Amino acid sequence: MSGYDARLWRVLDRALLVLAVGTVALLIAVGGSSRRADSLLGLLILAAAVLPVAVTVVRLPAHARARLPELPRRRRLLTITALLGACAAVCVALWSLFNIVAPGTSAPLALAVPALAVAGIATAGSRVLGRRTR
Repeated sequence: MSGYDARLWRVLDRALLVLAVGTVALLIAVGGSSRRADSLLGLLILAAAVLPVAVTVVRLPAHARARLPELPRRRRLLTITALLGACAAVCVALWSLFNIVAPGTSAPLALAVPALAVAGIATAGSRVLGRRTR
């Protein structure tokens, strides 16, 4: 997997950036009163973050995709960062779904911010320490 770590980190960094900027922008734009139309923005942000990750994983060679289940043992920081990003993506998705049914709440978006902050600290720390391949 070491040859593909840089590609995975790069797409994960970009996905986290899209999620972080999009989530904060949604929180600012929505304020205290969200409408059903705001759910579409949440889904667009989610698609902009998740689709590049999915495309990158699909475009990995077959032998690299076969070794993805080994990722949690071999690349712990990458796995933790990906899980935090996935938690934030789930929060944005839940907010979008809840907002379609009953507009007005922003609690799931507020839960996504700490997960994205910790994921951002992890990626920045790995970049500063130069441990992207460990």
